[in-house]
Amino acid sequence: MKRMLCNYRLWLLMTVALAGSLSLSAQEAHSRAASDFLDLQGGVTEDELVTRALASNPTLLAERQQIAMAKGDVTQARLRTEVAENKEEATQQGVADHERLLTGEVRMRFGQALAAIRDLTFVDQLLQVNRDFLRLMEDRAREGAVPALDADEIRVEANRVETLRIDYQAKAEVALLAIKETTGIDPEESIRLKGALELAPQDYDRKQLLQLAIDHRPDLGFQRANEALAHAELRSDRAKGKPDASVFGGYERPDSGFSQRAFDATGNLAPIRQTFNHVVFGFDINLPLFNRNQGAVVADTAAIQAARNQIAAVDLNLRHEVAQNLIRFNGAQAQVAAYRSGVRDQAAHNLDVVRQTYSYGRTTLLDVIAEQRRYIDIETGYTDILLDAYSARIALEQAVGTNLP
Repeated sequence: MKRMLCNYRLWLLMTVALAGSLSLSAQEAHSRAASDFLDLQGGVTEDELVTRALASNPTLLAERQQIAMAKGDVTQARLRTEVAENKEEATQQGVADHERLLTGEVRMRFGQALAAIRDLTFVDQLLQVNRDFLRLMEDRAREGAVPALDADEIRVEANRVETLRIDYQAKAEVALLAIKETTGIDPEESIRLKGALELAPQDYDRKQLLQLAIDHRPDLGFQRANEALAHAELRSDRAKGKPDASVFGGYERPDSGFSQRAFDATGNLAPIRQTFNHVVFGFDINLPLFNRNQGAVVADTAAIQAARNQIAAVDLNLRHEVAQNLIRFNGAQAQVAAYRSGVRDQAAHNLDVVRQTYSYGRTTLLDVIAEQRRYIDIETGYTDILLDAYSARIALEQAVGTNLP
């Protein structure tokens, strides 16, 4: 055993020599603190980013122009048919569904950014602990209280934590860029977030969520508007295939003249003028004998049935989405509670015990390092579990079609 330990210490010294270029100070020049990404006082919130996305996302703005076009159709056809009005409603519901999906995407990326920032904050704190411990070990090694190799082992571990920090900082920066892309923010604009990954426990009733989905899901509203549009088109095409009569009439009194003059009956010069009176009236009768829009009526009837089938499909789909995402959300909440108390808190306690035991000389430094690495894995794993619960909440609200308390 002693021989194995000596071999390990020799390997460790070689690793320290090769890793000399990875000193702590060399990485500090380009590092950014977690406070550069998160500001709980003046940062931008999730809701503010959603509002900005709905106002600035270029794709959504282009779709909203379709509403203006549909309103123009209504103006042209308001006195003759309801088709254009139903088309406008369908267009609005389609844009509303895009807004729903965009809102979910912004909120999801917001949660991913919070997760990356949380890991960065944790590793920042751990790195500071290792730096303080390294300074202590270096002082003790100079005094001869501990072998110099112990300080070298801590230096290697501190460098390893520093590489983790670099990775998490990059992830946080990429996550912020993803938010800017979705929100329509210039990549050079500086923003800091305001929010927390941890959510308060919630208990939702499945029937109430389902009713909210039926009332608020815009994709279901879009299919209902399509059915109403198909009905309106059927009524319009049927009306065009029936006899129609209209009365028309008019009166005109043109009065024209020329700058030249002519002789009148008495031989005197007089202006040349002409005045006429026209009266026109009659009937315009449309008698469709062969073309009664039979094909259009058949097509409209099929469109109505297709719209009804789409409504049934969307209704069935949203029921499954609500049920599945509610199960996922409840499971994620339970996992967070179990992991926090049974794993994460216990791991933090174990690390404190091992550190204290080492200070009493009852365990090795390698045991402290191994326990710290286990704690890092557990803490970052907790971030993943929190993000899963956060994502499950967003997915549930997407399934319902509205924000939940």
